[in-house]
Amino acid sequence: MSPFLPAVSRRVLGLLLSLVVALAGTVVAAPAATAADTTPPTKPEITLERWQRPKEPDFSGYWLWKPRATWSAAQDSHGVTGYHVQLRFPGGRWHTPARGRWRSPDKRHYRVQLEPGHQACFRVRARDAAGNVSRWSKRRCTAAPLTPLMDFQSTALVQDNGASTHEYAYLSTEVGPTRTEAKFTDVRGVRLRVRTGPKAGRATVYVGRQRLGTIDARASTGKWRTIKIRIPREDAHSGRIRFVPRTKAPVKVRFVWPIS
Repeated sequence: MSPFLPAVSRRVLGLLLSLVVALAGTVVAAPAATAADTTPPTKPEITLERWQRPKEPDFSGYWLWKPRATWSAAQDSHGVTGYHVQLRFPGGRWHTPARGRWRSPDKRHYRVQLEPGHQACFRVRARDAAGNVSRWSKRRCTAAPLTPLMDFQSTALVQDNGASTHEYAYLSTEVGPTRTEAKFTDVRGVRLRVRTGPKAGRATVYVGRQRLGTIDARASTGKWRTIKIRIPREDAHSGRIRFVPRTKAPVKVRFVWPIS
């Protein structure tokens, strides 16, 4: 500092220099630009009852099922802004329902209407605030049952005395074959509720001309059992589901769920 400056001026200049140094210590470098969010949300997981339960017929003898699919919340560091639901019915493609593509993130459920013997599949994905979209969830399907009372032709109906009574198809060579009223698309199997027992017999199941397999209801004890008969997916066929008895001993079929 120059010796020629007055003492007061030197003091003022010293204070200014100290202030500059102090301010310099508080300078912070400008933050780097925020990196773009490119991470998609996690994929949701769907919960859906696979086999719709049989119902008692209403006064008109006809009914519908309205299964409800729900899914878990997707996870994302910047928040999920919506869910995209798609449906697929046998023989069709995945499609978005008419209610809109992206649903509110707080509405994690969807209902569909099914007629007897019909099936629907669901899948869902999530989107975040940056527009990133998750992978599709694993598909989940649900199917409604057929009952002999409403859905079979040329059937001998026998009343079964028990809780939640339903008529059943009595399949025997003495009675002959029976088939469903309606045709079904891309069927690759059936799920059946069958009465087994020592006096039960066998029957073959077809969809159109495609053989699905044989029901063997013979067993040491009598009870209602659930069985499945399937063929490879590439062999799926369309048509009416037919039951052809192979023995005089009967096969009693109460409910049938087509698998597409």
